[in-house]
Amino acid sequence: MSAGFLIQMLSGKFRPHAVSEEILRTEEGDVRVDVYEPEPPRRTSGTGAANCRGIILTINGLAPLGNRDPRFQRLNKAMAGIGYRVISPFMADLCNYRIGLQNIRQVRTFIEAVQKNATLCPAGHLSIFAPSFAGTISLIAATDPAVRDGVDAICALGSFASAPNVIERLFVDSDVDEYGRLILLLNYLHLSIGKNPQLEKALQLAIEDSYFHYRPPELPSYLKRMNPESRYLFESIRSSQSVRRFHWNVIENRGRTLGHNPDDLSAAHASVIQNLKAAVALIHGKEDKVVPASESRQLHRMLKESGKEVRLTITPLLSHGDQNSVLGSLHHVPGLIAGFGFFFRKARNLAPA
Repeated sequence: MSAGFLIQMLSGKFRPHAVSEEILRTEEGDVRVDVYEPEPPRRTSGTGAANCRGIILTINGLAPLGNRDPRFQRLNKAMAGIGYRVISPFMADLCNYRIGLQNIRQVRTFIEAVQKNATLCPAGHLSIFAPSFAGTISLIAATDPAVRDGVDAICALGSFASAPNVIERLFVDSDVDEYGRLILLLNYLHLSIGKNPQLEKALQLAIEDSYFHYRPPELPSYLKRMNPESRYLFESIRSSQSVRRFHWNVIENRGRTLGHNPDDLSAAHASVIQNLKAAVALIHGKEDKVVPASESRQLHRMLKESGKEVRLTITPLLSHGDQNSVLGSLHHVPGLIAGFGFFFRKARNLAPA
């Protein structure tokens, strides 16, 4: 089953499936969701479950196209191609690079809404796939007493145990992926320098230029229109490790005082580890330049010590959630198949437990 998933991911050739857009009502309002069915749906019983192995929610990462990022659509299609109904919501805050405790609440609310939807999730049980930051907040959200009994498995791809460690590394170090750093600057820099709309706009354009690499960049022309002080501040923060270190020290101290504690976004808390009931597949790129593989190793150790059902896969076939070429690395493919296989076996959740 997982081999079929990987073959579709690598080839871009997907087995028959159907995609529809639906509106899901949640406690926080209506959410637009894309539903991928393994075959054209036959809703003869009123459950819509006749042709699928189970229900998988996919929570997108911090990307402007969200659940309709071509890479994420590829993943959803491949999961539908091996027999799962995939429910993929448009997570507005994640698509707008907004990081905070509200993300955990939004994911928890979405999980609960799907579990209670008899058409989409007839047995009230589901599993979750999420990359990077979304993987960590999904692990935390899945410990909520209102939803945890109905979450059977979680696949967290390139996720982290300690938010402060990852945020500090991305914020300060020079040898990390700039896309992740820019998102953190957009979310946290105001705690050091106050609100600066021009600087925030420059950060947003830098993020979008990095993401939409196939279109002409918009940042250079905007920099020319910025006032000199804001432009100098932007360029110094972007280029100087010592400047970023200074601001990070201010952010770390001031943030805790103002209730913006990055550790609230960590999965490495006793309450999270102890209250998690789902089986967990941790899959991480060996040379991940955004979140180091040591983060998944730490999560694996903590879950294992707590007696949880967990499998860890560290692979050179992935970067930060993106697939690398398998040429010259074919001997690593079985390990990746086994990692995804663990998740898919645990994600057979049509029948109530």
